[in-house]
Amino acid sequence: MPSLRFRRPSAPMIVALLALFVALGGPAQAAKLINGERIKPGTIASKQVKDRSLKLRDLGRNAIGALTETPDGSVGTAQIAENAVTTQAIAPDSVLTGNVADNSLTTADLGANAVGNDEVSDNAIGQSEIRTNGVSASEIADNSIDGGEIVDGGLSIRDLAREVGTLDWTIPPLGLDKCHVQPFPVTTIQVGGDFVLVSPVSAWPRDVVYTVNGTGSESEFKLEACNRNRDGFAGGTYRFNFAVLGY
Repeated sequence: MPSLRFRRPSAPMIVALLALFVALGGPAQAAKLINGERIKPGTIASKQVKDRSLKLRDLGRNAIGALTETPDGSVGTAQIAENAVTTQAIAPDSVLTGNVADNSLTTADLGANAVGNDEVSDNAIGQSEIRTNGVSASEIADNSIDGGEIVDGGLSIRDLAREVGTLDWTIPPLGLDKCHVQPFPVTTIQVGGDFVLVSPVSAWPRDVVYTVNGTGSESEFKLEACNRNRDGFAGGTYRFNFAVLGY
C-alpha cells in the first residue's frame, strides 16, 4: 500500500486559508484573531482611525492632561473678553503690587470697603492722592483730627459754625443814650444756649454800640443798638454777617 505524505502548506496558502476562515466566522471571529498584542507599536496612524471614533476612555491620563491644560503664555489680553475676569475667578493673594500697572485701578475697580487699614502703608496717602471733596465725615474716625492735621488759617467760620448767614438791620434815629432792639428769627436750627456772633459788613457808626443777646426763644436772637453820641444818630440800614456756634 502506498504511503501518504503531507506537504507543508506554503505562505500564500496560509493567507488564503486564514481569509476563508475569517469569511466563514465573520467579524466576531476576526476580533478573536487580531487584537492589540498582534499590532506592532507605532504602526497605527491617523488614517487608520475612523474620524470621531475615539472617546475619552480610549485616552490615557497623560494624554487627557496634555489636551486639557492651557499652555504657558497662550492666553493674553486679546483672548480675554472685557469684564470676563471677576473677583470669584481670581485666587486669593494671586494679584500683588507687581501685577498691577501704575494708575490702572480706578474707583470702579474697587469693591465697597475693599481697601482697609492693612492695605494702606503708613504715610502712603497724601494730599495729591485725595480728590477735592473726596473725604467726608463718614471716612474720618471720631477724634482722629487735631490741630496738627489742620493747616494754619485753613478753617473759616463756615467750618466751625452750626449756621451762618446775613441780615439787614434798619435802625431808626436815636438820641443820646437811646437804644433800639430788634429780634431776628433763625428758622433752620435752634439757637437756645448757643453763641451767636455778629459783625457789620458795611461801615458802622463809631459812637453807636451794638450787642447780641438771646430772647428766651429757641428760634431767634436779638440785636440792640445804643447811641453814645451827644449829637444824636441819624439812623440807617446796615448789613450784618452772623454765625451760630454750638456750645
